[in-house]
Amino acid sequence: MKHQCKLVTILVAGLLSANAAQAALSGNGNGLVYDSVLNVTWSSDANLLGTMLASDPSLVSKIIAAVPTVTNTPNADSPTGIYTLSAGDFNTTIPGTMNWWAAKAWVGYLNSTRYLGQNTWSLPTADLTCGGGSGGYNCTNGQLGALFYNSLGGVALQSITTTHNAGYSLFTSIQSGVYWYGTEYGGYPYNAWVFGTNNGGQGGGNKGRGDYFYTWAMLPGNVSTIAAVPEPGEWVMMLAGFGLIGAIVRRRKQI
Repeated sequence: MKHQCKLVTILVAGLLSANAAQAALSGNGNGLVYDSVLNVTWSSDANLLGTMLASDPSLVSKIIAAVPTVTNTPNADSPTGIYTLSAGDFNTTIPGTMNWWAAKAWVGYLNSTRYLGQNTWSLPTADLTCGGGSGGYNCTNGQLGALFYNSLGGVALQSITTTHNAGYSLFTSIQSGVYWYGTEYGGYPYNAWVFGTNNGGQGGGNKGRGDYFYTWAMLPGNVSTIAAVPEPGEWVMMLAGFGLIGAIVRRRKQI
């Protein structure tokens, strides 16, 4: 009887733990998912750039025009610490993959265009206490690691696309591959941290030189989609419209 009680207790605890992990995620609508554990809001499309490219083939040119350079720690590929973007930084063979500089430029483009009404988009930050070499597992202090293991119920050495909890359904286009962190790789400035949703491992990837990975954009805090703030020219048109409406109303009163 005691063993049965213990078994029931363990099962109940496991269910409560699973439900808590799933409850960490909630859909905010219009392409946003809030993670209450990290207090960040993820793009519900885990390959948003790939989706955007499918509807706008000229997007790469627009990104480069909006964010032509990226500042980073000086390295062999960027001796001055200022990297100039080119179309080759985006991998058109696998839509949605790009090198690290292109990933940084892309989130800059999201901010410049106030995508979904927001201008605080960023890449996730890595776990600097874990994964000193390639393939560090259970690195949950990084934001992608916490999402993988804690919020989505991922398991080390297994792809998130095959092993996950119910929170997985809140997202679309989650790739079984490698995603860029926005964090540079410590004493190796030509590298940046990456996270593998194909195996739950954190490691380092070369910022350029053919390392093309996915990105998962995020926002700080609990964000719901709001209308974009009108540009100055739009304000002028709106005010002119209000003035015209007021003149019409006054004229009708005089009549």
